[in-house]
Amino acid sequence: MGEQTPRLGLGTYEAGESWDHTDTVEAVDEHAIVRGPIADRPATGEYDDELFHATDQGITWRWDAASDDWVYFSGQGCSEQPVPGTSHFEAATVVHARTEETPVWNVEAHGIEGDGTTEVGQAVHELLGTVARAGGGIVYFPPGRYLFERTPLIGDDTILLGAGRSTVFEGPRPDDTEGRALLSNRGYDATGYDGASNWGVCNVRIDAPESTGIMPAHAANVSIENIYGDAIYYHHIDIVSSKNVVVDGYWATRGGEGDSNAPVQFDSQQSGTGWNSVWTGNDDELVTDDDTPSRNCTLTNFQIDPVNGPEYGIHLHRGPNESITIKDGYITGCQYTAIRADPGEEVENLTIDDVSCIDNARGITLGHSKSGRRDLTISNTTVRTDDDEVAGGSGLYASGFDGAAISNLTVDGPFTNAIIFDDMVDLKMSTVTATGADDQSFRFRENVDVTLTTARAANCGSTAVYAGPESSVSYGGVTFDDVGQRVEVDAAGELREWATS
Repeated sequence: MGEQTPRLGLGTYEAGESWDHTDTVEAVDEHAIVRGPIADRPATGEYDDELFHATDQGITWRWDAASDDWVYFSGQGCSEQPVPGTSHFEAATVVHARTEETPVWNVEAHGIEGDGTTEVGQAVHELLGTVARAGGGIVYFPPGRYLFERTPLIGDDTILLGAGRSTVFEGPRPDDTEGRALLSNRGYDATGYDGASNWGVCNVRIDAPESTGIMPAHAANVSIENIYGDAIYYHHIDIVSSKNVVVDGYWATRGGEGDSNAPVQFDSQQSGTGWNSVWTGNDDELVTDDDTPSRNCTLTNFQIDPVNGPEYGIHLHRGPNESITIKDGYITGCQYTAIRADPGEEVENLTIDDVSCIDNARGITLGHSKSGRRDLTISNTTVRTDDDEVAGGSGLYASGFDGAAISNLTVDGPFTNAIIFDDMVDLKMSTVTATGADDQSFRFRENVDVTLTTARAANCGSTAVYAGPESSVSYGGVTFDDVGQRVEVDAAGELREWATS
């Protein structure tokens, strides 16, 4: 065999030369995994779980000794060679740190062990500072349980990458400091969206009963992917005064144990807020309370199926929240509501699409507000609770929105009322089914301007369609089945039916 080039992907090397770590550029981690074009990947790995990052593919491969082959490990691929089942990161998308110039830092090479007993939060925090000064990179956590006794802070252009469920993050906290963030970002104390940007956390399990999980705060362009949520104090993911945050792939088996708990929370740090903080190991430091809204954030591809009955599944808290999208998910087992917005909270451009809210006390509750909310879209969504000892209140309740479109919605179960609205301007509802309510199927309680078409009301104990004071209800194409009475209108309300072909 001829001479071989060392497979370290660091600096430059010519066959026949001796190789020295000092030849590497300062910004690249000397302990990086093997990197280089896919053509340079050797036929076999040197040890089980060895990683090779193919710079031209944008894919990291793992040597699997059991199968005697390289197997896909991580990465989105490139436009010419995308990974099947994933979408390629275009240049404009978040976390642009995934480029062929990005070094990979393995925490084990820096003395950080996931042995479940050693506290490594300070060491991880210091390593992340080194990565930030080097211009960012991928920080890899091999399988293990990592104890973060303080909140490590992530910098620009940095990805924390685990090995899936086998990489576990836990945040031990002293008494009376429970709920402080497990992970956050540099610039949590900035204003606006001037904290760290283009960072992400991928492929990890959070099992942290004494802390809140991942908390983007005053951050921008954040990707949180493939998170497995076990025990937590408040929330696995708490998005605070941040923009362009995408949570794609999230599975919760438990919810929070503290007060006002929910696996996922969209939050804004309002003036005087005494919560949402990082723990330095000695001090509790709050996120800056400058009223910055959480904006343009998405939760997709998720399942919230907790065994401990949290209050809510997804909580829109301490608004304003702007352009929030919740889609392609399943929520069950909540004591109060699957998706909840606080009463009076400002909400603008909220979209709920293709979500199943099953066996919660209530489905979607967008708490009472006279006005000030805009643009609500709910589509392709099911709210169902079969147990009358579980169901309480309404399956869907919303108020205060100017412009709302509800379509392809089913609300089914022994709720007090299936659907209730207050103070809604220009509400349009089509292809909506409301069945099984103890009292009313469609209750337009007060000051609602609505058009209801292609709907079904069935098996309600009292009234199918109710128009309350100052409400104007136009309906057509509504079918009724086993209802107490079809329609009821308050003396100060208006109810108009038109014929449909």
